Amino acid sequence: MRPQYASLWAALAVSMALSACEKPAATAHDAIAAKAGGESISEFELGRAMARLGPLSESASAEARGKVLEALVDQYLVSNAAKDAKLDKVPEVALAMRQAQRQVLVEAYMERLFKSLPEPTDSEIRDYYDRHPEWFAQRKVYRLQELDLQVAPERVAEVEAKLKQSRTLSAFTDWLGAQAIAFKSGEAVRPAEQIPAAMLAQLGKMNAGQAVVVPRDANRISVLRLIGSQARPVTLEQARDAVGRLILSGKRETLLEAEVRKLRERGKVEYARGFAPAGSAAQPGKP
Repeated sequence: MRPQYASLWAALAVSMALSACEKPAATAHDAIAAKAGGESISEFELGRAMARLGPLSESASAEARGKVLEALVDQYLVSNAAKDAKLDKVPEVALAMRQAQRQVLVEAYMERLFKSLPEPTDSEIRDYYDRHPEWFAQRKVYRLQELDLQVAPERVAEVEAKLKQSRTLSAFTDWLGAQAIAFKSGEAVRPAEQIPAAMLAQLGKMNAGQAVVVPRDANRISVLRLIGSQARPVTLEQARDAVGRLILSGKRETLLEAEVRKLRERGKVEYARGFAPAGSAAQPGKP
């Protein structure tokens, strides 16, 4: 690879992945910028690749345009060489190509779905701010000591009981060592908005020095000890943009969940025997 194009290849990685899925033929109104291996590179594709580089001055844009086009030519040639070598028929590669194509379609569908969502009103923003004082008006920054434990599910209750009995966290970690329970320890400073709601509610009731067990997954739990906290309130005006984004994100999530439910009701979903999730309304298939 020519050194001057290395960074451009990285910048155009998404373009390469998508071109492996499908390259639409250039239409009559889509002017051609170049041809590589018999395939046309349109001005539209070149423009989209340029856009991924971000804002550029006129002189920098003119210089980059030629380098981007050359990087696209290289991509096309390498992609064609991969096809000639039948790499697109390799199961792992074929699967990755299908997954990339599906992801592009999903994102396009979501963009269209969310397009008509209105921006949050001043009333919605104020209401959200007032309903979440723990993130804004009464916001705190917490200093925590964290223990990440690898423990079997059947021993979680035992670990939690021992934590409550221990006078100090050091005594608790000594017990963990004696029980051959692996753990990692560290400290972290986290603002309220970076802490899950359920955990934040627990921390709000704790005094410095107290600790709590937080489930993570089937074989992992965390022990959080509150070292201390400091008030760092945020006014409505300071939080306005962030609140607006949170409201919009919540609306998008609700809309997407409703759309997926509708698609599931309308679509035909069948699971092979033994793969149907518990409580699934879809009927198992009969392979």
